[in-house]
Amino acid sequence: MLRRIAGHGSPTTTQRYLHPDVRKITAAGAALSAHFSALRAPRSLPSPIVMTR
Repeated sequence: MLRRIAGHGSPTTTQRYLHPDVRKITAAGAALSAHFSALRAPRSLPSPIVMTR
């Protein structure tokens, strides 16, 4: 399942990123969540141009 979430084609690739350190696993999960959140976040529009005379 983690392999599919991370987009890895091979389980071997996913295994390279797995560590027995719970803090590192938690940090990696938070980084992955932040990455996906940034992809889903709406892009901001440029500020309007104000014309003055």
